[in-house]
Amino acid sequence: MLLSMPVHSADWVYTVVDGDNLWDFSTKYLDSVMRFEQLRKLNNIKNPKRLQPGSWLRVPMKWIRSNAVPARIELIGGQVKITRSDGTALNDLKPGALIHLGDTLKTGQDSSVAIVFADDTRLTLHSDAEMRFDHLSAHGETGMVDSRLHLGRGRIQTRVKPSEGPGSRFEIHTPSAITAVRGTAYRAAVSLDGESSNIEVLEGDVVVSGAEEQALVKAGFGTQVTQGQPPIPPRKLLSPPKLNEIPEPLRELDWQLGWQKLAGAKNYRLEVSDNQQLDILLWEQVVTDHQLSLPDLPDGDYWVSVRGIDADGLEGSNTVKRLILDRHPQPPQSLSPADGEMLQGGDIELKWDRPDYASGYLLEVATDLAFEDIVIKREVEDVDHIKLTDISEPGTYYEPGTYYWRVAAKSDSGELGPAGIVRSWRLRSELEPPGVTMVVTEERVMGSWQQLDSDHRYHVQIAHDPDFNHLELDQVVSKNEIEIEHIYSQLRYLRVCVVDEDDYQGPWSDVHKIDPLLGISVWIVPASLIYGLLFL
Repeated sequence: MLLSMPVHSADWVYTVVDGDNLWDFSTKYLDSVMRFEQLRKLNNIKNPKRLQPGSWLRVPMKWIRSNAVPARIELIGGQVKITRSDGTALNDLKPGALIHLGDTLKTGQDSSVAIVFADDTRLTLHSDAEMRFDHLSAHGETGMVDSRLHLGRGRIQTRVKPSEGPGSRFEIHTPSAITAVRGTAYRAAVSLDGESSNIEVLEGDVVVSGAEEQALVKAGFGTQVTQGQPPIPPRKLLSPPKLNEIPEPLRELDWQLGWQKLAGAKNYRLEVSDNQQLDILLWEQVVTDHQLSLPDLPDGDYWVSVRGIDADGLEGSNTVKRLILDRHPQPPQSLSPADGEMLQGGDIELKWDRPDYASGYLLEVATDLAFEDIVIKREVEDVDHIKLTDISEPGTYYEPGTYYWRVAAKSDSGELGPAGIVRSWRLRSELEPPGVTMVVTEERVMGSWQQLDSDHRYHVQIAHDPDFNHLELDQVVSKNEIEIEHIYSQLRYLRVCVVDEDDYQGPWSDVHKIDPLLGISVWIVPASLIYGLLFL
């Protein structure tokens, strides 16, 4: 039976299980089986062939076997390069590639790599970063792993597995700081000039050292370390931004991801990954605004993350949401009629471009922008234009007003993509020539016609010739009447047409002749009186 004993920080404590004996234990865990007797004496063991299950063995760390153990690349996105300790460079890396002691890993622009260590600790090295692996070892089969890394530039995010004993170690060195953890999740970043480092703790605690001083940074806090200076006092990270609702699935190409502004945020970092832990980034962007269009990614399930960045570059807590994209095949571009164009009846023709990937289209026409009142919904063959008369029921009449239309593409496999940008046209009413009534008196000429709604006006012309080349009056009026002076010595002509709200003019009315003698009272002198006067 094992006796109780003081446990020292440099000792590994092992819990005995049924069937353990000192000889097998020494063979499996210690640097030499000859440690058998020393271990027996240290733990006051009377019967080394039979150990009591549940009892403890205290083992000095210096007796435990240590062996080099490589890290492993789990995922790769973009351009990643390994330079071995002997200077050999490997560019064509694939998941499963091993990273050994002394290797240096570099990522290119818009690239990232996820790494797994022997104890299942995970680390992501982000875009344009460089990391050297200074120590990679494990203490036999004890589960204790010693990993020490140097981040020369760029950003990392880690999820460190809780330590198994005093031999477990995970340290990241930067040009200005050292971080030591024993089970946590945190981010580290080196400034572009290499003069400072930011540490942001997401879970657990991290001990950050700089200029021979230490600071304990707890979850939800961050610190900054400049070369030659101690860490600044830990301060609370920015809260996670509140994202606007994301449609599921998202089908609009020009849809913008938006979020509420954060007090204290100078910038925001957006990241998109195909896994919730964001181990590999498919896209990332730093913006000052609080909205941004998403990239054109293949259809599928993704995760999007947004966080604020303060004036010192410390990045806050993430908001992570699922993103389901279904935006392909992309819709064609609508060409004509021009958006908002006014059309005057006739056979309306809709045109769009003809992308190579489309084998057909779905055309929709509605009288409302939300496409709740759809008047046409028709699948058409692989064409780039269509006339409404070709797809309308015989005798269909389209009321004057605004019509909205959109087109979606269909792939060879039959998949229907999202609808394209909604465009509209306006169908004007048929403008009839007004019927003009004339009233002529000795002093005035008055013309009138039927009154239409307030959106319509009336173009009036009076000329001295029936071809209206010599105009006396050319005026647009809002009333349905006009009054002019009656001039006895002139023969004149009048016509009127209707003008709609878009200044479109309908056909002219009939031409009305204004006879100078109309409306004049004439005194008729008898011929006998005239004859008598001539012979006076």
